[in-house]
Amino acid sequence: MKIDLHVHTRDYSACGRSPAEEQIEAAIGAGLDAIVFADHDTLFPLARIREFNRRYAPFRTFSGIEMSVIGGEHLLVLGVHDDMLERRRWRYPDLHAFILQQGGFMALNHPFRFHPNIEIEHEQFPPDAVEAFSNNITAALQGRIVRLAQRLGLPVLSNSDAHHRSGLGRHYNVLARIPKDEQELLAMLKAGEFHCIAPQEITSCP
Repeated sequence: MKIDLHVHTRDYSACGRSPAEEQIEAAIGAGLDAIVFADHDTLFPLARIREFNRRYAPFRTFSGIEMSVIGGEHLLVLGVHDDMLERRRWRYPDLHAFILQQGGFMALNHPFRFHPNIEIEHEQFPPDAVEAFSNNITAALQGRIVRLAQRLGLPVLSNSDAHHRSGLGRHYNVLARIPKDEQELLAMLKAGEFHCIAPQEITSCP
């Protein structure tokens, strides 16, 4: 199963340029089997997710969120739909504890993209994975991010971080099997039952 875990929409991200329906149709056209909408600090409504899963079946759509924490890092969160995520400004240790308590999945998105150093307690409170490949991660940073993931003993993700439909299909992850629901998807991600795919012209996924 080919899944992109980090897709934005014009619906809920100010920087998004394509609406959700166009992102889904572009993903289907690119041969993907599933995507996760992870808009900035905004949960994608589950009612719309259910509608999309009916309309576009067997293609699967999931709701996530890209959290901006104090310190400037961005974290992908899956499996937690509590609007508390949207209603407060989070310190990373507090967010880490909250997601762990809720049984969610969290990945560090595009580290070093905006700052030369990681300004959160990522070694004391490691996430579940690190995003090392995307449309918005330069080749110069890929090796550094992969080494970070290896030092922490974490798997590496490849996601589009697509804000426009043209960004879908070059970066994705392959799951070992098709999850029956969100909880099984989380379990597979936490167990590392996937491998990442990135374009051939950039550093290969480890």
